[in-house]
Amino acid sequence: MAKEKKSAKAAKAPARKKAAQCKADLDEMFRAAVSKNESFEIGESEDYGRAIEHFNEVIRLLDAILAIDPEYRDAINYKGIMFVGCGRNEDAIKCFDQVLKLNPVDKEALNNKGIALYGLGRDEEALKCVEAAIAIDNRYADAYVNKAVILHALGRYEEADVFLRKARAFETLMS
Repeated sequence: MAKEKKSAKAAKAPARKKAAQCKADLDEMFRAAVSKNESFEIGESEDYGRAIEHFNEVIRLLDAILAIDPEYRDAINYKGIMFVGCGRNEDAIKCFDQVLKLNPVDKEALNNKGIALYGLGRDEEALKCVEAAIAIDNRYADAYVNKAVILHALGRYEEADVFLRKARAFETLMS
């Protein structure tokens, strides 16, 4: 019996090693997609069609990752961010909802969904998303900034100023 357990464990070792290598390969692909995006610069006077082409190219790289692992959280979330960059906010929301299906308390996906909703003019829904992100992490500076922007759009200027100051305070603490 002990010999059977040992051989079963030994048989699983190559599978674990292969899975770990696959994860490492996907992580490398993801870093390459992010690096490609971060190295892209567009000046104010340049053609924004070029930016859309760039975002779509990064989306294709992310789709290659998702074809291998459809639940690769970072690729799904980053794809949503690229969709926001393209102005495809409905598509972005689908990505963020997919992340939230995997983890309902993913503060980054909630915050990003708020940004996409704001881009669609759905300010009250956007506010609820960023507030949910803040409820998960009350030191999440990005969510405070987004809450300030949304409150400003809603004409709630004094509240917006309070949250912008909070964001700055947290950013100072983190740096």
